[in-house]
Amino acid sequence: MVVQTNDGPMTVTIRHPDGGGPFPVVIVYHDGPGLRADIHDVTRTLADAGYYAVLPDLYHRLGRQISFDLAGIGQGPGSPEFDRLMAAVTSLGDDMVLADTAAVLEATATDTAAGPGAKAAMGFCMGARFTLRLLAADPTGFAAGSALHPSNCVTDDPDSPHRSIGKISAELFVGLGAADTLSPLELNQPLRDELGAPSVKATVEVFDGADHGFMFPQLPAYQQHAASVSWDRTLDLFRRALA
Repeated sequence: MVVQTNDGPMTVTIRHPDGGGPFPVVIVYHDGPGLRADIHDVTRTLADAGYYAVLPDLYHRLGRQISFDLAGIGQGPGSPEFDRLMAAVTSLGDDMVLADTAAVLEATATDTAAGPGAKAAMGFCMGARFTLRLLAADPTGFAAGSALHPSNCVTDDPDSPHRSIGKISAELFVGLGAADTLSPLELNQPLRDELGAPSVKATVEVFDGADHGFMFPQLPAYQQHAASVSWDRTLDLFRRALA
């Protein structure tokens, strides 16, 4: 599906169970490496579980479904592919992503397979940041969110994502890696403090030995235990919140 946004056409992948539905809508935000087999498998898992999974190509302003060489990214800072990835990541503003999401929701609203009720969001790395932003911006439209190995959620900016956690009425699951080298636990401590506030409905789980990217089998950081438990927690949450 191609959705027209304020900044041009955006490819959106949609998967849902066979049949007419309607099925509860789940927005999926990809991580830094963008669209690839791992992230498409997320939408397949959600569709198999009974959801209308919507995956927008957040990098559409840079080109159509751009991809990155994972081995090149693994060479770290200073390598051409890693620097290219970082340029793509930093090109995205929160307002851009929220505007893209609004365009997606408007386009899918006419699909009879898309449920009209409360929605959920699921994001990874930078996508976890966008998940928190979305839930804070639309507290009545979204009932649940899953944020896995979040990055850039605690900054010195006055509008840092962790500062808006109190605006979120949706129930949250947040999965963190105890060995996360990109977004360490100590860096995310202010986020964890906000998630632990009595008014916030959040479950936070820290996985021993898990590094950034533990959800994805094609990444070196993949940890089966952390990924499996995170999927169980996420699907349990979605079943409960979107029933």
